[in-house]
Amino acid sequence: MKKRHKIVWSILRAPVGLFLKLKFGYKYEVAKDLPDNYIVLSNHVTDWDPVFVGVSFKRNMYLVGSEHISRWKNAYKFLKWGFEPILRPKGALASGTVMDIIRHCRKGKNVCLFAEGARSWDGITNPIAPATAKLIKSSKCALVTYKITGGYFVSPMWSQSLRKGRICGKVKNVYTADELNSMSVDEIYDIIVSDLYEDAYARQLENPSIYKGRNIAQGLEKLLFICPHCGAYDTLSSKGDTVLCSKCEKSFKYTQYGMLEGIKLKTVKELSDWQKLKIDKDCEQGKEYFTENVILSTVKNHEETQMAKGKLSMTPDSFVCGSVKLSMSDISDLAMHGQNALVFSAGKDYYEAITPKSTNALKFMLYYQAIKKRETEAVV
Repeated sequence: MKKRHKIVWSILRAPVGLFLKLKFGYKYEVAKDLPDNYIVLSNHVTDWDPVFVGVSFKRNMYLVGSEHISRWKNAYKFLKWGFEPILRPKGALASGTVMDIIRHCRKGKNVCLFAEGARSWDGITNPIAPATAKLIKSSKCALVTYKITGGYFVSPMWSQSLRKGRICGKVKNVYTADELNSMSVDEIYDIIVSDLYEDAYARQLENPSIYKGRNIAQGLEKLLFICPHCGAYDTLSSKGDTVLCSKCEKSFKYTQYGMLEGIKLKTVKELSDWQKLKIDKDCEQGKEYFTENVILSTVKNHEETQMAKGKLSMTPDSFVCGSVKLSMSDISDLAMHGQNALVFSAGKDYYEAITPKSTNALKFMLYYQAIKKRETEAVV
């Protein structure tokens, strides 16, 4: 463990905590009576989560982050020097990352990772891979679960604006190495899922809180690409607190409570679930999902090499971008970083597809998930 990592952490923790309180109204509890060696697992709702979690811990941790941060050039130089994050490629097998985490733990270092692997788009905790429990079991150290609440409304994944409102963070539970050693992998998985599960809308409906900000509906078309009024695709745009369809010219509003007005469905979660049902039907019918002006690159050793540029088309059988055509069966996993970057593995190659900022990239990930779900159901 490098001394400078401890020093940087101790110097920055207090002022960063003050900054978070002033900017977001963030309330957090300092973790106490912790074991000497542990892994912190947290839910994932904002890009600020590493600092939201970090300020609760006096001892430095090594955070697991997406591979793409290594391509931030100058910013990553500071992150590597001061914190040395453990990198994980989204949309690819993470066996190397798992071994890095285990090596850190066995050297007495503390590690923090976000179990979902990606931020929530609809306020519900994303599925957690069962392999996470195997990692905890293999680490031979303690487990600390951490819960952030209110983050989804402070910084929705689909938005680029921040809001100020109720947001809190604190340790949920601490499990010693001896306790984990006596548990099965399934039992560990159950406590992880239970401790980290968050339904932002259930919490908001039970105890409503205002989240103030500008242009609070702007960006909703990054999540929702099907009009709830007329069913048209890619016709939604947002401004202020309103989302408008260019085809039927009907609109709906997003309120400071995070609720919807002007349509039958009252929450973004309900509207997202309705859209997923439409995507499932599109998958069954073999519908093509597409968008223009996409840049496809391969990524190797944290360097991008452009392969194609043009129309991106996805069907249950193929993924085509410009001159590059891949079989859907060859794509082992597909994920996103940010709002417009798709990352995936196909064979031995790792790809990144960047869609224009004005388009919806999420639909491709949701369509991919629908395709894989249908394949799994067919096998069963």
